[in-house]
Amino acid sequence: MTSMTSRQRVLTAARRQTPDRIPRHIQLEDFVAGQMRQYYGSDDLLAALHGDIAGVGPVGSQLKTDFNNYFTRPGMDWDEWGRGRMWDGLHQYAEYFYPLDGAESVDEILRYPWPDLLEPYRYAALAGDVAGWQARGFAVCGGLAETVFEIAWQLRSMDRLFEDIARQDEKAVVLLDHITDRRVAAAQAYARAGVDMIQLGDDVAMQTGLLMSRRMWRTWFQPRLKRVIDAARAVKPDVIIEYHSDGKINDLVADLIETGVDVLNPVQPECVDHAWIKAQFGDRLAFSGGLGVQSVLPFGTPDEVREHTRCAIQTLGAGGGYIVGPSHVVERDVPLENFLAMMTAIDEFGKYQ
Repeated sequence: MTSMTSRQRVLTAARRQTPDRIPRHIQLEDFVAGQMRQYYGSDDLLAALHGDIAGVGPVGSQLKTDFNNYFTRPGMDWDEWGRGRMWDGLHQYAEYFYPLDGAESVDEILRYPWPDLLEPYRYAALAGDVAGWQARGFAVCGGLAETVFEIAWQLRSMDRLFEDIARQDEKAVVLLDHITDRRVAAAQAYARAGVDMIQLGDDVAMQTGLLMSRRMWRTWFQPRLKRVIDAARAVKPDVIIEYHSDGKINDLVADLIETGVDVLNPVQPECVDHAWIKAQFGDRLAFSGGLGVQSVLPFGTPDEVREHTRCAIQTLGAGGGYIVGPSHVVERDVPLENFLAMMTAIDEFGKYQ
């Protein structure tokens, strides 16, 4: 088979066809990325790891919003949405604090200092970034992996959000719509800039099943996800939509396809059966991820990692439709020899004959 560029390879796989080899997307925790730069002797990890996908996003906000009034605990860290976190010493785990947890009225949500993600300047550099990566042969993905649900509960708290939804409280409608409006703006900007893929998603599942009923998801979250997808496709009809959710997402897969999703990530192997999901949905859906960061990668032997990688490639990649990679970022608990075993196995088993 004729060799492809990374971009051709990713688009071929995302459209459930067979490329020259299985494309890869290897994401690393910052600490591990530093280790890998030292190991490979290069700051260009995308090239060193033979990755196929480059990511782009909006420029940082010019706002300097002070969210201290929403928190009583000192030493808080927050992002531009105001989601409060208190990190551990290694910046690995965080206790969450919710700025809208105490909101008792719609007006309090309307007055909240929302991020300026509707402003055009946030996306002005995107077209140049996208063109630069594509000129180097890479597929380009715009990231919105926390689309609506995760941002909502991290602002309101999961308990209060679900209470609002159960009561059909207008506060939930206003909160979700304010978030969705900003995700629509970003999706349109990505599409105008010419990205090849947009990654949407929310972690809506545990390892035993969904965090909410399917009915609740279809009523409250599917229409908003569809708004975002439709907005992007109104600008660029052929943009690939990848959806991310950790956990046992099985009960929503058909709904995600109906909503317009092309690629499902990360098909977490600890709770999603690869053979089942490929057989059930492989004719309508491509897959990415698949390598267990909770199990085999940190705790297996190099031989077990090799076999795990081979099985994922041969199952999810049968006939095309697979982008291989860890099911989340590679953390510092993955031994170097296991990481290298994964990379070697991808090289060995990821070629289509």
